Amino acid sequence: MSCECAKCREHYKTLGFMFGTPSDSEMEDAYRELVKQWHPDLYENYASLRADAEEHFKQIQVAYRGLKEHNSGAAAEPAAVTVTRQPEIRQEPRQEEKPALDFGNAPGVLGARQFTHEIEEMVAPHLGKLGLALAIVDLGGNRARPNYSQFLLLASRGLMMRDARHNISVLWYADLGEINLVDRGKGGKQSAWQKFVGGGGQGGNELQINRNNGMSFCVISNQAEESVKAGIYEHLMRQKAEAQP
Repeated sequence: MSCECAKCREHYKTLGFMFGTPSDSEMEDAYRELVKQWHPDLYENYASLRADAEEHFKQIQVAYRGLKEHNSGAAAEPAAVTVTRQPEIRQEPRQEEKPALDFGNAPGVLGARQFTHEIEEMVAPHLGKLGLALAIVDLGGNRARPNYSQFLLLASRGLMMRDARHNISVLWYADLGEINLVDRGKGGKQSAWQKFVGGGGQGGNELQINRNNGMSFCVISNQAEESVKAGIYEHLMRQKAEAQP
């Protein structure tokens, strides 16, 4: 792949390449991984997630086919991918006492015990295999008046993000890759403890959450308070350690 036109860049992003230009093999590997993640047959027992899976699956097909056709000049069929249907995972029963994940009174974030009725209704259809909700972080950027139309949901089995277009992305803790807090002012990495004590420098910190195949899942910079980014970082590092065999 070598094209840098606007359409190709959108297709690269759909396949998880936020920066740079992927090679043919990298693009095909990314396509195969995404198909395995979003094939609608995997969600046949989860009606609330199947519609999102079907939309993601369609976007993946369009992006892959568009890139192949644009760069080869010929119509292309998506690469064949074998999808193994996962066994059904029963949803955890709703509990009176919700698990604790406390971010204090930081603006733009709510622990599960702080969820309003509207937030409850908004996230309930999406939980499914993600288990119990732990906290939700507004990603709209207006921390004074968060509306949670864009959000990162932390649940007991993984993460879910809804972006500005209301596209849904899911990342299981077992599939977590590299997680970084990067000081944007100095370009160096910081630990969560340095974050709390030092304030992250004039540029603030950027939280980078990646999949274990190296593709980016989410980048949070100005959308959340520094303490919130550090709290998410610590939570994900614990989950990643627990998920390791």
